Amino acid sequence: MANKKILIAVLALAISVNAGCGIINKPVTSGDTNIAEPADAKQERIMKEYENIINEENGILEYISFIDKNIGDLSPDNASMLIIKLEEMQKEHRLRLEDKYYIPDIQNELDETFRPEYDLSNVKVEDVKSEGAKKILQETNELGYKVETAEGSFFPIIDYGFYEKYSSYVNLDIKDYISIMTVESDKVPAKDAAMVISWDELFERAFNQEKFLEEHKASSKFEELEALYKKYVTFAIYGLDNTPLFNYDGNTMNADAKAAYAKSIAKDSNLSRIMKEYYETIEKNGFKLTDKVKSYRNDLANTMKLMP
Repeated sequence: MANKKILIAVLALAISVNAGCGIINKPVTSGDTNIAEPADAKQERIMKEYENIINEENGILEYISFIDKNIGDLSPDNASMLIIKLEEMQKEHRLRLEDKYYIPDIQNELDETFRPEYDLSNVKVEDVKSEGAKKILQETNELGYKVETAEGSFFPIIDYGFYEKYSSYVNLDIKDYISIMTVESDKVPAKDAAMVISWDELFERAFNQEKFLEEHKASSKFEELEALYKKYVTFAIYGLDNTPLFNYDGNTMNADAKAAYAKSIAKDSNLSRIMKEYYETIEKNGFKLTDKVKSYRNDLANTMKLMP
């Protein structure tokens, strides 16, 4: 009976300790692999690894693997830094990759594979026959590029859709930048001196670019988006050689452009106000490219520092 009383007392004491202090964990030894690394220390370690990787000039594939492994543990500022660096590396490497495309046998095989529609939206490695072409396409896909074509040639461009998996980790300006550039890489606006998007889409993209410039004035991508925006405004004002704003036959305003202008000037934006004054000048001149319209257009281009 005495032993039973002692056992009850011991159990009561144990319950009391656990209730007041929580379950007592086993002592942690230096060799315990389950120790959670503090978030700040982990982030600092990752960024030190990042510095080592870029200083050692590792390849893009290794760098992408590093990003995929670590970006979820970084702050938006640091995550943005990694993504901006990836784009920088891709821009630099693209020229070297492009040289591999400009081999006659490679160009001929790609031409034979993708004619006549040249639909490159679902280019697959297995679609080509030679090992050389397969190797190039595999490198293109793995390193975050895609195949584009213009003037009968095939070449790589950065696939910004590749970046979308990182959008939730980066700062808002970089997220918006990725969104805008994904639209660009999914369908380039012009090929062979002709617009390959509609006039409506031309304005829609320009409005999105203008919104970025208004909301992210301190962004590291501001100048790049400003240059892209000016290119679109130039397209809107002049058109292109093979898609002019004013038809060569009669110098009359393109009907689709006219409809797109009428819709765009109804919006509340700086671009709308600029286009409205230009459109009204065109309207007063019978929707024809008169000397007055040319003069207004050139003054507008100079004011906005655009290159026709």
